[in-house]
Amino acid sequence: MAKKLALFVDCDRLEVAFMTVIFDYLQSEGYNVCIKRAYTTKDNLDSWYSRLEKDYFRILIGSSQANINMRLSVDVSKTLYSSKYDSIAIASNYREFGVLASEIRSRGMEALCFYQFSKGNEAFLKRAYSTIYNLEPKKVKEQVSEFSTTGDMLDDFASALEGLDTQTLTEKLSDESVKPATKKTTTRKTREKSNTGIKKLS
Repeated sequence: MAKKLALFVDCDRLEVAFMTVIFDYLQSEGYNVCIKRAYTTKDNLDSWYSRLEKDYFRILIGSSQANINMRLSVDVSKTLYSSKYDSIAIASNYREFGVLASEIRSRGMEALCFYQFSKGNEAFLKRAYSTIYNLEPKKVKEQVSEFSTTGDMLDDFASALEGLDTQTLTEKLSDESVKPATKKTTTRKTREKSNTGIKKLS
């Protein structure tokens, strides 16, 4: 039996050419796409409209990227709590949607993410979603693979800093910044004494 899926597309963070890849994957994996919604700003609508109309998407136009993020999040939440679907897919690299993915998974549903590797945040997406699918060709990933380890390390570091007491961090950094200055002063005084001695000898 086909799995009922709701698909939400963040058009401002995705290239329209990858829509074919998304639908090919969903069809090959046996998903029945019951909801198709796309979110875009007016500036990006022209490049997306014909494709979205062809696939019978409901198009929601936001005034800004922040507005799009909010509307997509609200619609995903409504769909989640309707309990009518087996899976929810979000096509976006935006890592903050990971909160939605975690909530989807906590309710026993599958959370899918379609993303472009070159746009970053892969490490966060892996932790948040049940399944992630890189829409770009393999050769693209190979070209930037040398940077992937560093990128993951930076993502992990950013994640570790989440919730950290910034006041404590500032105080710690301030304390550390004082130490080198003290050492430099001591070294300067030592050099002055040394130079004075040399003058006397001459």
